[in-house]
Amino acid sequence: MNLRYLTVYHEITKNPLMRILSEMLEKAPEEAEGDASRLVALLVEQSEKYLLEGPVLEAWAWHCLLGDVNAFSMNCERHWEVGKDSSLYKAVQRDIHILRAVLQDSLSLLQRYGLEDFALRYCRCAKKRADSSPAEKRAAVLKQMCAEYSLLGEMQDADAVDVLSAYYARQGCGILAMYPMFRWETGHGLIGVENYDDIRLSDLIGYQYQKQMLIENTEGFLEGHEANNVLLAGAGGTGKSSAVKALVNEYFDQGLRLVEVGKEQMEQLPVILQYIAGRGKRFILFIDDLSFEDFETEYKYMKSLLEGSVEKKPENVVFYATSNRRNIIQQKWKDRQTEHLDQEVHGIEAMNEKLSLSQRFGLTLTYPVPNQAQYLEIVRYLAQKQGITADKALEREAIQWSMEQKGFSGRSARQFILYYQQKKQ
Repeated sequence: MNLRYLTVYHEITKNPLMRILSEMLEKAPEEAEGDASRLVALLVEQSEKYLLEGPVLEAWAWHCLLGDVNAFSMNCERHWEVGKDSSLYKAVQRDIHILRAVLQDSLSLLQRYGLEDFALRYCRCAKKRADSSPAEKRAAVLKQMCAEYSLLGEMQDADAVDVLSAYYARQGCGILAMYPMFRWETGHGLIGVENYDDIRLSDLIGYQYQKQMLIENTEGFLEGHEANNVLLAGAGGTGKSSAVKALVNEYFDQGLRLVEVGKEQMEQLPVILQYIAGRGKRFILFIDDLSFEDFETEYKYMKSLLEGSVEKKPENVVFYATSNRRNIIQQKWKDRQTEHLDQEVHGIEAMNEKLSLSQRFGLTLTYPVPNQAQYLEIVRYLAQKQGITADKALEREAIQWSMEQKGFSGRSARQFILYYQQKKQ
């Protein structure tokens, strides 16, 4: 049996490890020792990289299956039923049968050369990362798959297909399954953010009204209702970006994903929307620190997509943006004057054009600068989280810090706690 006979999952044969595995099985056993050694070398490398332990060859097979984007995985992600009598289901079942046979044959060869421990009982030496990292989450999923649904065990092929179907429906397929947050890269598409901020809603102190409005809008969006695009406006360091990231961390298991788009990427918005429109997850297109100088025109791309374009925004997409400016686009007093010949005659119309972007956000949430009491509440929370005693001396020092640095804000509070920790070391 060989992986080149795969149909639905034929793309996994392009994986370097799977390619070596196929090459090994195509040779006579007495001629395959070199390929077996290459397979183990790459298996060790990938196990350390992806934090795999135990039956790592099987874990890698699950990794390839769960990460593959194909007709079956996409249908499941979209919650389209793939009946057991359908040709697609039977093709996937056949692929699973082939893959399981290949794994068994590979282990027999590795056993012949005394290399089976590297595939079955691998012990990783790499330092454990944070439990919230995508790598740790991915490793935990693969470990669970190997324990509960072993491809090398007595599980039926059809049962494995059902496990895959349920996983795709719940988590999605490809990189959408493991990453909550993404960047958009021209020519590459979505790039998963490996080291993302794992802040949760419970970490956000104050701004209860703003938080509740965000939650209600986002939960409605996840339930399939039409949701408002949201503009979070206010002073720097007040937690606007943190609130959006916290939402994604909170609702990841319910299918929420975030794609960060830079201001310079505005003209690519139609391409981005087309890329994610057909996926079975719901996306926040996040534009952080959104503002334009009066000579910049990129905002027009976004304005038409928010409202007014012939092309309708996909139902699985909503825009969330933060800005220090409530009106986003810089205005000058000259915009309201028409005394000079080189200025636009219809000045009010030019001004309205600039204001229209902010008006197309259905929900605008304002984040004012916190007062001293609110600032100290944040300081106490962060101190407690780091195991620091929040006494009066700490509060006095925190106030002194805010006066010497950047005033009262959540960002100032976090920076103070970092400073305080370093000072006490």
